[in-house]
Amino acid sequence: MGLFGSIIGSVTSIIGGNAQKKAASKAADAQVKAAQMAIDEQRRQFDTTQQNFAPYLGAGTSALDQINSLLGISTPVNTTTDWGAYAASDPQMLADYNSGKVDKTRFPTLDDYAQWHYQNYGQAEGRNLSPFNSTTGGAVDQQGAIDALKASPLYSSLYRNGEQAILANGAATGGLRGGNMQNSLANFGADTLSTVIQNQLANLGGIANMGMGSAGQLGQFGANMAGQVGNALTQQGQARAGAALTTGGINAGMASSLGALGGDIFSKIFPNGLNMGGIKF
Repeated sequence: MGLFGSIIGSVTSIIGGNAQKKAASKAADAQVKAAQMAIDEQRRQFDTTQQNFAPYLGAGTSALDQINSLLGISTPVNTTTDWGAYAASDPQMLADYNSGKVDKTRFPTLDDYAQWHYQNYGQAEGRNLSPFNSTTGGAVDQQGAIDALKASPLYSSLYRNGEQAILANGAATGGLRGGNMQNSLANFGADTLSTVIQNQLANLGGIANMGMGSAGQLGQFGANMAGQVGNALTQQGQARAGAALTTGGINAGMASSLGALGGDIFSKIFPNGLNMGGIKF
């Protein structure tokens, strides 16, 4: 092949190589875009599923909280003090804080000053914090849950209907004023409350189990989505890696072609080689 033919061949190789690199890049971009669309769709579907399950998860969590309260196993007993109300109960303390006599950098809020005041003065004076305390958790929550059931329409209806039945029976038998009647009413009230509590626990248990099942299903959906997204990310990586390898191979081929062209040109210009400093090339 003549020198001109070698040049034409090398130029053609370079043009073809560039075209191949562009094609490889476009193909990789298309694969990456398709994988990203799959990832976006997976995430969109998971978000939709999560929203659909949210009411069941919320109901299950609420039911579990109520079960814990009814059984007296909710959060540990915790007592908090309304220091603002405590300060408001002492006009002089409130006046001192608002008058500027109190260092606001040390006590930036009224609650801070009221707590310090009690620890340093009020406690020694025997001031009672009970009116300003609120307690939650344990038996306190349990009593609140039971009181709420006793005040519920369900309990009221059951008790009222049962009471009327007992009184009607007493009237029919002439035992309205007897001790047995009073015992019957007392026992009926306790039995009714126990029944309502057990029914409530059963109903709440069903809702809590529904929430737990929803959480399990949502967790499985999440795991599936993670796996599918992971596969799509792997596909993106493979597409980019494939394009990089293809480009590297093309570049190597182009470099080889240019090297061969340079060799041909050199041999045409220096057919007998080149002698430099006693070294022949």
